[in-house]
Amino acid sequence: MATWVSAIRVAQEVLEATPEGHPNKEIWSNNLGNLLSDKYSSTEEMADLNDAIRVARQTLHMTPKEHQNRPMWLNNFGVLLNKRYLRTVIESDHEEALHVSWEAVHTTHKDHPELGGRLNNLRVQLRHRYSKTREMPDLEEAIRVAQECVHATPEHHPDRGGRLESLGILLDSKHSTTGATADIEACIRVTQESINMTPRDHPYRGSRLNLLGVQLAKRYLKMGEIADIDNAIRITQEAISAVPGQEGQPKGAGWLNNLAIYLGQRYTRIGALGDLERAIQASRGAVNNTPKANSNLASCLCNLGYLLTDRYSRVRQLTDLDEAVVLMRSAIDLTSEDNTSQKAELKNNLGLALGQRFLETETKTDIDEAVRAVQEAVDLTSRDNPNWPRRLHNLATIFGKRYASTESVADLEASIRMAQGAVDASPENIPNRAVYLDSLGKALFARFLKTNTQADLERVISCSKSALSQPNTSITSRIGAGKELLACYGFTSDWQLAYDTAKVVLGLIPQLTPRSLRNSDKQHLLSQISGLASDAAAAALEIGKSPLVALEFLEQGRGVLAGSLDELQVDALGLQGKHSELAERFTRLRDELEPPIIQNISLTEKDPQPWQAQATRRYDAADEFDRLIAEIRQQPGFADFLHAPSSEDMQAAATYGPIVIINVSGYRCDAVIVERHQIRSLALQNLDSNKIEEIARKGDLGHPDVLEWLWHTIANPVLDALGFRELPSTWPHMWWIPTGLLTKFPLHAAGLFDKSGIDNTLDRVISSYNLSVKAIIRGRQSRIPASIPSASPKALLIAMRDTPGCISRLPFAAKEVSMLHGMCKSMAIDTIEPRRYKKDILSHLPSCKIFHFAGHASANRVDPSRSQLLLEDWETDPLMVGTLMEMKLRERLPFLAYLSACGTGQIKDDRFVDESIHLVSAYQLAGFRHVVGTLWEVNDETCVDIARMTYEGMRDKGMTDEAVCWGLHTAIREARNNWVSEMAHSREASKLTVSGSNDGNMGGATLPRDIEASDQDDEKPLYWVPYVHFGV
Repeated sequence: MATWVSAIRVAQEVLEATPEGHPNKEIWSNNLGNLLSDKYSSTEEMADLNDAIRVARQTLHMTPKEHQNRPMWLNNFGVLLNKRYLRTVIESDHEEALHVSWEAVHTTHKDHPELGGRLNNLRVQLRHRYSKTREMPDLEEAIRVAQECVHATPEHHPDRGGRLESLGILLDSKHSTTGATADIEACIRVTQESINMTPRDHPYRGSRLNLLGVQLAKRYLKMGEIADIDNAIRITQEAISAVPGQEGQPKGAGWLNNLAIYLGQRYTRIGALGDLERAIQASRGAVNNTPKANSNLASCLCNLGYLLTDRYSRVRQLTDLDEAVVLMRSAIDLTSEDNTSQKAELKNNLGLALGQRFLETETKTDIDEAVRAVQEAVDLTSRDNPNWPRRLHNLATIFGKRYASTESVADLEASIRMAQGAVDASPENIPNRAVYLDSLGKALFARFLKTNTQADLERVISCSKSALSQPNTSITSRIGAGKELLACYGFTSDWQLAYDTAKVVLGLIPQLTPRSLRNSDKQHLLSQISGLASDAAAAALEIGKSPLVALEFLEQGRGVLAGSLDELQVDALGLQGKHSELAERFTRLRDELEPPIIQNISLTEKDPQPWQAQATRRYDAADEFDRLIAEIRQQPGFADFLHAPSSEDMQAAATYGPIVIINVSGYRCDAVIVERHQIRSLALQNLDSNKIEEIARKGDLGHPDVLEWLWHTIANPVLDALGFRELPSTWPHMWWIPTGLLTKFPLHAAGLFDKSGIDNTLDRVISSYNLSVKAIIRGRQSRIPASIPSASPKALLIAMRDTPGCISRLPFAAKEVSMLHGMCKSMAIDTIEPRRYKKDILSHLPSCKIFHFAGHASANRVDPSRSQLLLEDWETDPLMVGTLMEMKLRERLPFLAYLSACGTGQIKDDRFVDESIHLVSAYQLAGFRHVVGTLWEVNDETCVDIARMTYEGMRDKGMTDEAVCWGLHTAIREARNNWVSEMAHSREASKLTVSGSNDGNMGGATLPRDIEASDQDDEKPLYWVPYVHFGV
């Protein structure tokens, strides 16, 4: 400080000693001003800044207009005034700074090397003016000056990058006001140029990357190009990594918040749960790294709450919603009343979270507060605000949720009014317009069902058609609109239009589930099209299309996940022989796409950004794989590579027996019958989807009344059409492929059992099941020899008598496995019974031909891919369906998975029935040729008998495809016969008891009462019914 004081005193003395008119007086004055300015930069004392400004003004007053240094001193004076303005916000300082900066520019020669810097200072003043006036002419002038500044700055000037960044910020502001595509394109272009010339170690590189991410995200919201949001995520992650931090934690909390927003937007578009999880991780990082006094904390809390609301919609954990509501309320408390923009967004998001929670808890106060909150958000939003249509749409959604609960006409009318407002306020080409149209259509359809007003139905059709045809929106929005449109045409019986619509919507399915998605993500997205293929097939048959067309629809829209996994396991040997380079690329890309996306990696790691690198590579590999398949199909002889099976292929699949697809739709029900020589359909006149739903809801699907109903409505008409009318001498084999809720029903056990005779499926055919015709074709592509060679085939046997966390013991599980040791020995099969832990099972599974599990199973209602067999470590390291589906066992030709547990073929959530993701299908997809499982709960003791008789059939007939089906069929039939005999005996005993007999021997000891019966005391449960065979 003493040095400053001494230097300033000397400069003052020199200036005072210099007479007026001396040619150097203004120079000495400027020197004094520079010293005072430097002192202020060190002390930040306002008195020093005031002194610097006073002396700078004095210098200009004594400097002639033609003085060569005057432009420079004007520029410096403007800089000083701007510094004071930023601290005091004194308007006169800004006006004077703008005036002198303008004069400095206009008195500088156009070729002067400092012109760029002076234009930049003028740009700063013009930006300040625009910030106050918000007038477009002011912004336009600021942009013009910023452009001149860039033009005046040499290509390799160290400040060029910063000046380009400043121009990009101004262009971004213009786009925010005008919404013009040209403006966002221009700002992206100049910001990218700024980054290109910014060294990697430059302190402002991170801010420039962040700015480009913001601009790309804006263009994504406007244009809907997925590449923009992908690049925004990549670039923002790079910005975060460029920021120095402590112990790996970034200082750029705002950038973390931006990254979370972009990941959330991509999740909404594509549906990858990994994106949402990483968004939440980034958002928590932003909250944790934002000081409590920082004005940005409320925004960070709001975003985290919004993301948690999204996660609740996916995984259904109420704790997410509860936390989201708490976060939103905290953010609102932190926001000042005059910050209406932020207050509106917070109220909007709070309302959405409360609306979601209402669906779970049905708490009326939640939905009422949700309406008030989103209404307030709308009230705080001006009509020219870009968020206006979005908030109107959200209010429409909240009113719709309350209407679904209260059936209040006022709520329905409000929902329609708000949704129409959102549509009217949204430009034609923005991606969200399809969402608004779809919501309006649904609200109008609800009113149509209430009032039967034809005009409403016509508006629904118009809205749905517009949403379906919008190319730049999410595929889920387009498919949702398409389903609504199909329902409308079905309602009006416009079957040709229904067929045309269905064809378009089914064609969108590949875009719904890109190869880059994890299986659990695909499963979730495919739940949204449940029933679509069945309705499409029904529409095709209604207009007289061939049964083949209906079947192609069913193959296209059901079992999509299984089909995508099969494509990754296809044998490339044929390709290798003729096009080795293509085969090698195919194998490489297939291997890249098979593992799930990396998880649980920190978003703040600097190098090499592993999560982003792997996610990006997976997306790129998926695109490359699709292009490769197109290239392979162009080669001679490979036109059908990975194509859907042809009619000839499907008929060939019926070589070993007919395949019968039972299509269930609200429009009609049919059997599509595939035979070696033809594909035909049979209308099932007495089968009704509403009746199926009613019976399924009651739950007792093994009741004799249900089996009788299945016989009359499905099994008997089908078997009669096939000519299977009597007890055969040579047993025919057929495959059932039920659809919709019918997948829960035991078609193989249909029949009349209250009297003797062969009016039942078991006495006419051997029944197997499968998901689709293509699944049967796929399963047969890896042929096995007539019998399995004797070179030490192995059976992996697991018995879980006691399961951690389960109350019920299974005392017969050990007996079952003990029996199998002897049975396998008689079949020359070695047995392995390892520790009952996941890692031990997985280590032996690839080398076994038979896997037999006797124990408990658990079906997950929310996510079927998390269903599991319960081992010793199931609570900490579960062996889940998803794990099995990702195993590559097919090349080892595993033969049989026998899952002797409850509900291994069970699907608890009806949304997933068309994909049939359960434990049985998981073992099929893993590569097992045959799987025996159960449709629901089974009896512990009965399991032993069914397993014994099944393996006896395989022992007697050899381990062939036919032997597995025959063994299970024989076992079920024998158990059925025993049940019929016991029932007859029970009824006879009941009659004797009713007549007053005192015979103690008939008093219960000989009756089958050791197991609890179902509804009627004189009926023994049908424990033989739920066993099923899936396979080839």
